[in-house]
Amino acid sequence: MTVIAGLLALALLGQAPPRTYYWRDAAGQTHITNTPPPSDAELLETPPALEAGRVGRPEVVRQSTGLGGRGPVQLSPAQQQAWGALDQRLAKARGEGDQGTLVVVADSLISDCLWGHGLWAMPAAPLLTVALLGLLGWWLALGLRSGLRVPLVAGFLLLGLGLGHLLLNVFLYHPQAVRLRQNLELLEQHLGTGRAPRAEHQRLLQERYRALEQAADPLRPPWRFPQEVSTLRAAMKQVMVEP
Repeated sequence: MTVIAGLLALALLGQAPPRTYYWRDAAGQTHITNTPPPSDAELLETPPALEAGRVGRPEVVRQSTGLGGRGPVQLSPAQQQAWGALDQRLAKARGEGDQGTLVVVADSLISDCLWGHGLWAMPAAPLLTVALLGLLGWWLALGLRSGLRVPLVAGFLLLGLGLGHLLLNVFLYHPQAVRLRQNLELLEQHLGTGRAPRAEHQRLLQERYRALEQAADPLRPPWRFPQEVSTLRAAMKQVMVEP
C-alpha cells in the first residue's frame, strides 16, 4: 500500500496546471475560474497582462543568482522594462477596479514559476526511477525461490520511491521554491500601487516563503510542498487585491 500511495502522489504531481478561463455570465458579471464556464457564458479574451509576448507579462526569473538562488536578483534591461510595464498595467487595473486581472496576473506568474522552462517534465524522473528499479528487482527475482521474490521486488520498489522522492525534491521542488520566492518578491515591488505591501502582508508572505522552502526538504512528505504552494497562492492573491 505504501508503494501504491507513493506512486499515486508522484503521478498527481506530474499533472499540468489547470487552464484559466476568463468569462462573463448572463448577468454581465466577470468570472475567472479553472473550470470551463457554462454553455451560455461569454468567453472573454485573456487580459493584456497575460498575453504571451506582450511587455505586460514579465519573463520569469530563473534560479541563477546567489547561493541556492538566494540573494539579490539582477534583472536585465529587458526584464526591468517588462516588470515596469506590468507595474503600469496593474496600476491601470486598480484604477478601473478590475480585481479579476490582479488575481489572474498572480495566478499566471505562480504557474509559470512552477512549470515553466522545462519543469513540467521533471515529475517523470521519479516515476521512471520507481519503474526502472521495480523492473530490476523483478529481473533479479527470477532466479530466486518464490518465497524471496516478493520481498526482493518490494525492496527495490521502496528503494525506487526513496530515490524518486530525492529527485523530486532536488530537481523540482527546490527550483520551484526558489523561482516562486524570487519572482513573487519582485511582484511585491510592482503591484501598481507605488509602494510596498502593508507590513502584515510582508510578514505573511515571508512566512509562506519559509514554509515553502522547508517543505522542499527531502525529509518532508511529497504532498507537503503542493499544500504549501496552494497556501502561498491564496496569500499572494489576497495581497494583490488588498495590498
